[in-house]
Amino acid sequence: MDPQDVLTMADERFERRLTQESGAIRQEIAGVRQEVAVLRQDMTALRQEMATRQDLAALRQEMATREDLAALRQEFAQFNEKFGQLNEKIGDWRADIIKWSFLFWTGQLFATAGFLLVILRIR
Repeated sequence: MDPQDVLTMADERFERRLTQESGAIRQEIAGVRQEVAVLRQDMTALRQEMATRQDLAALRQEMATREDLAALRQEFAQFNEKFGQLNEKIGDWRADIIKWSFLFWTGQLFATAGFLLVILRIR
């Protein structure tokens, strides 16, 4: 088997794998963006609702005296935990992108070096 064919096959397999992985990462990022967009819409709607209320001060007093304030605080803690998980996922994706980028450029360097060696041996 010709060394050039081997290099071509390896390059094609690497590019196919890189395309698959980058596509999967893009899908995950799109999903995260959608989740963030939904959360932003929910927060915007909540802010608008709170801003339009005339009895905001009475509502705050009522919330301060309610017994379910602890449950609300727990829900906010869970919300913050989910945002922490989201930040971790984004960090992991960023690391994967850097890793695959390094592998891609390393492969390109070896492919170019291989092509140069083949060309120089032909002469």
